[in-house]
Amino acid sequence: MIIDGSRAADRTSALILRFYAAYNRRDIEGMLDCVNDDVVHDVNHQRETGKAALRSYLQRILRCYHEELRDIVVLSIDDG
Repeated sequence: MIIDGSRAADRTSALILRFYAAYNRRDIEGMLDCVNDDVVHDVNHQRETGKAALRSYLQRILRCYHEELRDIVVLSIDDG
């Protein structure tokens, strides 16, 4: 298989990897650039909607934890 970015699955995988690269840099704005304004985020059995809510969550998480995600494997279906 050739991964050249032409398939929706390639673009989806690249977006997910871009999000986690921003996470590893602790770059909240970089992460938010990867999601829509109406992003839905489930936290501890509670649903939050919107970039403002996600920003608040990421600020809290990055203040409390310092972790780095490595060896990430992304699976995506053909239509992305």
